[in-house]
Amino acid sequence: MVFGFSTGIRAVYSVSDNPSFVAEPWYVYPAKHKSNGKHVSVYIFDKSKFEQRVTKLCSSRSNTKNPKLIASESIELLKYEVSQMSKLRHPQILTIYEVLEETKSKLIFASEQVVDSLLTIQVSKLDDITIQKGLLQVSKGLQFLHNQCHVVHFNLQPSSVFINTQGDWKIAGFRFSQNLNDLSPEDRENFFIMNNASIVPFANLNLNYTAPELLISSTSKLDTANDLWSLGCLCYYLYNGGDQLISCFDPNSISDYKTEFKKFEQKFYNHRPSELKYLLKQIPEQFYTILTGLLARYPHDRPSIDQFIDSDFFNGSLIKAMWIIDEFSTKSADEKRVFLAGLLEGSSNQNLLSQFPAMFRTSKLLPIVIDLIATEVNIPNDKTETDELVANALKIVFKIGESLSSLSFHDKIYESLLKGGSKSKKQDKTTFAKLLNYTVKARLTIVENIPIIQSKLNDRQLTDTLSMSAELFLTSSSTEAVHKEQQILLQDTFLAQSPLFVKKFDFPYLKNTFFPLLCQVFKTTTVLSTKLATIDVFLKYLQDKVIDKTIVTEQLLPILKKLKSRDKRIIKDVLALFGEICASEHIGLDTTPVIETILPQCWKLAFDCNDCSKVEFNHFMRVINTIQKSAIDKKMSTLPDTVSKTYHTESATPDFESMINTENINRNNQEAMTKAPSSGVMLPTKRTETSAKQTRKPNKEDDYALKPRPKPKPKVVSKPLVPKPLANDAAIPLRFGATSAHSNLVNKVEEKWNNHKQFEDDEFDSFQQAGVRTEMAANQPQIQSQVQSQPPQIPQINGWSTQVPLAPTPRNPPPGFTGSVLTPNSTGKQKMDDSLI
Repeated sequence: MVFGFSTGIRAVYSVSDNPSFVAEPWYVYPAKHKSNGKHVSVYIFDKSKFEQRVTKLCSSRSNTKNPKLIASESIELLKYEVSQMSKLRHPQILTIYEVLEETKSKLIFASEQVVDSLLTIQVSKLDDITIQKGLLQVSKGLQFLHNQCHVVHFNLQPSSVFINTQGDWKIAGFRFSQNLNDLSPEDRENFFIMNNASIVPFANLNLNYTAPELLISSTSKLDTANDLWSLGCLCYYLYNGGDQLISCFDPNSISDYKTEFKKFEQKFYNHRPSELKYLLKQIPEQFYTILTGLLARYPHDRPSIDQFIDSDFFNGSLIKAMWIIDEFSTKSADEKRVFLAGLLEGSSNQNLLSQFPAMFRTSKLLPIVIDLIATEVNIPNDKTETDELVANALKIVFKIGESLSSLSFHDKIYESLLKGGSKSKKQDKTTFAKLLNYTVKARLTIVENIPIIQSKLNDRQLTDTLSMSAELFLTSSSTEAVHKEQQILLQDTFLAQSPLFVKKFDFPYLKNTFFPLLCQVFKTTTVLSTKLATIDVFLKYLQDKVIDKTIVTEQLLPILKKLKSRDKRIIKDVLALFGEICASEHIGLDTTPVIETILPQCWKLAFDCNDCSKVEFNHFMRVINTIQKSAIDKKMSTLPDTVSKTYHTESATPDFESMINTENINRNNQEAMTKAPSSGVMLPTKRTETSAKQTRKPNKEDDYALKPRPKPKPKVVSKPLVPKPLANDAAIPLRFGATSAHSNLVNKVEEKWNNHKQFEDDEFDSFQQAGVRTEMAANQPQIQSQVQSQPPQIPQINGWSTQVPLAPTPRNPPPGFTGSVLTPNSTGKQKMDDSLI
């Protein structure tokens, strides 16, 4: 719908393009205040179209008034209607927010938001308790009009009763209302409806709901009893799915009304209420007595509105509870606390709360309790007096929210009460933040209903809400010490609920914030139930694969290692937790922490437990043995089935195949070859007896002190040995096997060469400690080059010579030889004759 201008109401409100419903002659549009977001209903009457319609109707009929006069009278009637509603202020009368605004082409006003009328709603879908409660609200409105305002509504019908967003029934349609104070007694006694034939339908009374004394009696009277008759007809309409008790073909025709009323009079009057079942149809039997009174033929036979409200029809506890909710704002804090607690008494299927109609719970009760919570947590007061009130209100919120869809829960509960979990600068100012810091009992109520919250919110909303509140759920402040029992119950309940939602958390938050918080609770608590609950949470996290190896080794095992309690119940659960850690394939714990941390702690816990029985101790041992066997099996799985072929011990039994493969046929020759000196050529030198006897004292610093490397000596070319002629005066005895002096000398040299290791004298120890290693290493290349370039020769005797075969170079010089040039020392008893050198 497009308006030609934006002034007044349309400048303040954003009006929808499509109407919610039509309440003749008003089109009712939903609208929202542009500043405060308040929802209202805007009523628009198009004068231009109405005048065109009236003109068209008058042109088709004769003997009618001037169309402009008819239109003007009708518009004045609508102005009167809005004016009357603006003056009357009552919860059961439609509340006007913006008074009538008249423009050149339209009439506009705004009221509280309404979504239907009894004429447009599907009456057949209304349950009995909703009808009963609605009739009570209409009756309360009439009571206000009759007793305090002295006003006769005179137009009570389905189109005159609106239904707001909370399901409350509101009286409207005051265009024919009459104030008794404005009429003289004579006028009231002789009040007749003389003309009800206007061509404008809404300018006529609906005769189907008009009292008979105003139409067919010889003596007519305007009185509040006229509205009681209309109320009776409305009751029939509601209980029978929209049927009319008196159904005129033309509801504006008095003659039709008289005909239909005679038919009704014959069927209804002069019968007992119990005999009217065929006529009253779906009306409850307990309502028969009071309904027949409302439909009495004469006004003085009808009950007053007060009598109707006090009848047994409204005497049930359920309808009274609903009425208290309607007047909830007028009750004291103690009355509110007692009433909300009463709604929750009994089982969930038998308490009063569950018996309320669904629409009443969601549309009426839920906004009231949410508003109550928001008011209490935002107003500084004595929390001890309102603690139970807020807790009961929260319980009702979650009970109602359980039956809502996720979308409705988000719109009605989360946005107004639970939102605030995001990490914003203003999160401490939200209603949810204030609610968390209100009292322990309020937090406990939230924790108890976490399953409902989880089922209605998405993962992001859930984690934002719980991450904001987890620390408050698990810790206590010194100011709440008086609520210690509730604080313990809060911790235990939250721990028990945590496996339901912990997988929703991001892993960094779980690892760095949430799990350390649980570990802190485990370390600091002295309450047995909390200790056991924390261990049980750890066990469930392991089984559900929530935590990984890093968390176990870095956070969980250290706090379990420092456990000081020796209560058998704690030890039993801790051992079970250790068993799960070791057996978990997801964790894949190495054997090192098992043998270094877990097993020692298990033994220590088991043997330090003094309050356990033999059966319990045996159970401890079985768990420990299982852990130990698991570690052994894991270690065994890493070992080979047989001993490696490359590894043998001295005591190992010889294996045939290994003997064959390792046997070396030339082993003895190799051993013999390694014994031969390889560092140089043995050359005989002249040595005096005096120098041979001198012994060199070992120097303690030889093996430790670092000496400077000697300067390299100039390379000396060895000359071949030339034997000196033997002296004739020295008779040398021949050795065994020698036939001459020549062969005797050869035998002597060979003996010296082959038996050099047998010479053991006092100089051997000095040789081992002598600092000749450096010199030998420096001269070794020169020696080897000389050996390779010039093989040793035997002195020529009688014209022949012999070469001595070289042996492999030994690692250490043979005893009796120096490191640079291997020269035999005079250490044996037999000496080479000087004359031969």
